[in-house]
Amino acid sequence: MVPRFEPAQCPQLPPQLSKARCGYLVVPEDRSHPLERTIRNFVAVIPAKSADKASDPIVYLGTGPGGIASHEAASLVDAGINESRDLIVMNQRGQYLSEPALTCESIDAFTRELVGLRFYSAATKRAHLAATAECHRDLLAKTSNLGAYNSSESAADFADLRSALGIAEWNVLGVSYGTDLSQAYVRDHPDGVRSIVLDSVVPVSTILPDYWGSTRAGFDNLFAACAADPGCNAAWPHLEPIFTKLVNRLEADPRITTVHDSATGEDVKVVLDGGALVDWLRDQSRANNPGLATAPDLIHKLARGRPEALQAIAAYRVGLAPPPVAVAPAASYGLGYGVVCREQYPFPRRELREAGKQAFPFYPTSITEQAVSTWAYNNDDCRQIWRVPAAADAHRPLTTNLPVLLVSGSFDAVTDLDFAKKVAATLSRGTIISIPGIGHFVIANSQCAQTVVRSFFDNPGAADTGCVGSLKPPPFVPSSSAEETGGETVPIID
Repeated sequence: MVPRFEPAQCPQLPPQLSKARCGYLVVPEDRSHPLERTIRNFVAVIPAKSADKASDPIVYLGTGPGGIASHEAASLVDAGINESRDLIVMNQRGQYLSEPALTCESIDAFTRELVGLRFYSAATKRAHLAATAECHRDLLAKTSNLGAYNSSESAADFADLRSALGIAEWNVLGVSYGTDLSQAYVRDHPDGVRSIVLDSVVPVSTILPDYWGSTRAGFDNLFAACAADPGCNAAWPHLEPIFTKLVNRLEADPRITTVHDSATGEDVKVVLDGGALVDWLRDQSRANNPGLATAPDLIHKLARGRPEALQAIAAYRVGLAPPPVAVAPAASYGLGYGVVCREQYPFPRRELREAGKQAFPFYPTSITEQAVSTWAYNNDDCRQIWRVPAAADAHRPLTTNLPVLLVSGSFDAVTDLDFAKKVAATLSRGTIISIPGIGHFVIANSQCAQTVVRSFFDNPGAADTGCVGSLKPPPFVPSSSAEETGGETVPIID
């Protein structure tokens, strides 16, 4: 009988989840053919820290699409989100630890290879498409129905999980892509939902060109915060024009260095061009502090040609690449492509170029005509390789009378405040908070946001937002490579 919950021994999980109870939600792979194949989604129930816990737990809808929700939950436990409520985490269909796990070594390998390639080039695109094609072939050995891995089916999985666990009412917490999925879940399966928190908000109508605006907003807020801070402005003035010049100069004349990769013990060639530099700064909003706090210093050092700045940025890029042998794969690309190619494709090339050039008119066209991200997804992936059916109504917004808290970080260059405002426009009880100086995944990085979220779950009608008004961005500081290490200094820009 499906859906059903099957208790099971917990696999190796982050230590913060050591007290979890684990199992699998068994559901149809494709609900349009419910009597055919079933799949198993991994579930961990993390008990509340307080013995006097509330009866309504929190269910977490994780990032991605294709992240590892059970690993991300460690940050939520550190943030005290399960202080007075159980925290229920389900790895979405296709994610690591769920069965099947639609992970791809070929794309993880491409991500490692990318650090030594031009970020955007015809050769890079060919290598990426080859990795995607190999991934697709490998995943067809795990399932013949890749089109069943999408937001609509995942939303139904969460509705089935609540019923299978016998929970009358729970609270929904989504982060990044999980906010998109949360909107689809509550829109299509509103029963049993008490309240909703959306952190780093993605509207359900978002397509890849829209992210250029978020990147611009995050960069602008970072540069403006440095200019408004007397210490930062004195130490690292004219940050935005310097960064823009760096992007143009490096796109025309990349710098190449070698970094020792501690994960493999090998030296790795790293190419830093303009596209890679934009991606590095954008990704600092995921890293939060110290990444954001040291960005002005590294930008200035890079402009002066300081070798330690080039090394620091190169080492960061290498550190992001999944090692050949990892505890867990980087992502579930089967779910990632399933969501993007079903719900965001096609996005016209002209629209992508216009969005990029509108956001950054002084960046090279070789950068702005692309998707503002690593080579994760593009039109050719969907058109040539994945070819799943388009969703009929994936972009229908959430309208609800339920209380919704929307959380944004001012330095978030992935999902900016305008995204939150767009979602809130169709909510009758939506409350937005914006945390200064914080990037992506705000709850994991802001004590104030943690306080507000816990108070919201305790009293959704009257969350305590008092800490927000007095906040300022954390101070900007020199990078750990502040002590100049010698070596040739060749200014990149005048």
